[in-house]
Amino acid sequence: MWTYLAGPILAFLPARLRAAYCGDIQVNWSRATAFSGIIESFLALVALIAWYSIFVTRAGPAIGSSIPWPYAGPMGLLSMYMHPLTWLICYFGVEGAVRAMSGLATHEVPGTLPLVLLDRAIRYAKTGEWRVKSRLVEDEVTRGEGNWDLKIASRRKKPHWKYPLTIRYNGQFFQVQGEEHFAAGDRPHVYLLRRLPANEIIRGLEDYAPHAAFVDDNPPGFFATVYGEMRKKFAK
Repeated sequence: MWTYLAGPILAFLPARLRAAYCGDIQVNWSRATAFSGIIESFLALVALIAWYSIFVTRAGPAIGSSIPWPYAGPMGLLSMYMHPLTWLICYFGVEGAVRAMSGLATHEVPGTLPLVLLDRAIRYAKTGEWRVKSRLVEDEVTRGEGNWDLKIASRRKKPHWKYPLTIRYNGQFFQVQGEEHFAAGDRPHVYLLRRLPANEIIRGLEDYAPHAAFVDDNPPGFFATVYGEMRKKFAK
């Protein structure tokens, strides 16, 4: 219930605020983010239609009286397209589509950019840090029984861990049977594995060790990564 009622609204919040205030709420955040993005894009479309009606009603007569036909129509549309409010509405429409795809395809839960920037600005004013300090987090491995034999809780997603990939851990072979994603906690991405049956063929193999799975909470962004690779290339 929370996924469809409060989830789409709470998904607009930055990850830090969701972890701090929404950790106890049982929400499928991937699905809630998808709905939140769809709602955001739909509201942006409605706002764009309403804005077009207002602009034509108010600015149309003035443009028609100052610009001769047939140039009045194209100039009116161009004036609307260049208006800052049009760009702002279109931005939220695109952002909603991106957030919906993130929830469906990558299970990410990105908040809306204005709230993310506001949260970071407040944090910077209080602590002098724009981003949270980096810290290393190791995967947590738990052995179990029943529907799964191994549970791996990780700070970062492992998008390639899909059936029938085989994972070798401590000399034993496992296959991923399911995954869960949460909004809060040091390790919000949980993968459930079962032992590979003796008569099943290994299809794809990856060696896994928790101590080699340390990850940085704040990895370098895309441009920082590209810049670093360019520096290595030209340094040779």
